Amino acid sequence: MDKQIKELQDQLKTEHKEIAKYTQHVVEAIDKLVDEHRRIVASNSLAGINPDGEKEYTFYTSMSEVKRVLIVELQKTVEDFKHLGDKHYVKNYPDGVKK
Repeated sequence: MDKQIKELQDQLKTEHKEIAKYTQHVVEAIDKLVDEHRRIVASNSLAGINPDGEKEYTFYTSMSEVKRVLIVELQKTVEDFKHLGDKHYVKNYPDGVKK
């Protein structure tokens, strides 16, 4: 995932690179949350509290899906930035990517 963000960041002009950096920071925060959750579940298991497999699956699936959506939205944003000024390009975001 970091590789994808890096590739997208390389496609952006210098003044727009911060959007990719922001996405990277959000993905890292999600990874920290997942790691913290994993440690809590492990400590609960040691204390005899069995985790619910279905809830664990849902949690990890949801976190992966959120990260995937962040990458997809970054890809759309990069596309829009690359096509600024192209009047024939159909924008991904109707309100545009400029201020």
